[in-house]
Amino acid sequence: MNKKISLIIPAYNEVETIGQVIKTAKKSDIFNEIVVVSDGSTDGTVQKALNYNVKTIALPSNIGKGAAMSVGIDNTTSEIIVFLDGDLVNLEVNHIKELVKPIVLDDFDMSCGVFIEGRDSTDFAQKITPWLTGQRALKRDVLDCCADLKSSKFGAELFLTKIAIEKSLKVKKVILKGLTHRTKEEKRGLIKGFISRMKMYWQVFDYFRRNNLNYNHINTVMK
Repeated sequence: MNKKISLIIPAYNEVETIGQVIKTAKKSDIFNEIVVVSDGSTDGTVQKALNYNVKTIALPSNIGKGAAMSVGIDNTTSEIIVFLDGDLVNLEVNHIKELVKPIVLDDFDMSCGVFIEGRDSTDFAQKITPWLTGQRALKRDVLDCCADLKSSKFGAELFLTKIAIEKSLKVKKVILKGLTHRTKEEKRGLIKGFISRMKMYWQVFDYFRRNNLNYNHINTVMK
């Protein structure tokens, strides 16, 4: 792979998993730079990332996933951008290479990784809303016109899917077998996790509403 590739990992209180995600990403040996953007983490995420000697940006407060992703983009220079969530479990080098392959070798504009055979709960969530996946690879020029990503919060992935539809981008769905992630309930406890999940769903729903999006229409981009 001769093209320069940057990895951006937006993370909020992911000290339990961020290290393994970085370790696997470095092991893949395909990234020119790895940037972790801690979105106001208070649990040691920043120090854990620094231990792996990658560029780590510690935002002083929680400003939302879309804004954290934008900060990462502004701090990279490569022509291909990869996003991975910081809470992934069972991430393997092959997952990363399969995600990047459509962009590098097959001239797709964007690839979206979908969990299968990870865990029933996360598999089901991605089956019904594959366009919410945080695992993506895309050409940088797709992002150059995406100033609104900063204000999209948990609607960040939906925003990128919307751009793909509006610009008729070539999008590849990539199966990430065995991959899963920690749920919000696991990370924050049952009650706080549930509240956080409802906040996320509301932000996604609100993005749908404000942009007059249609569920069936937006699903077509992931066929």
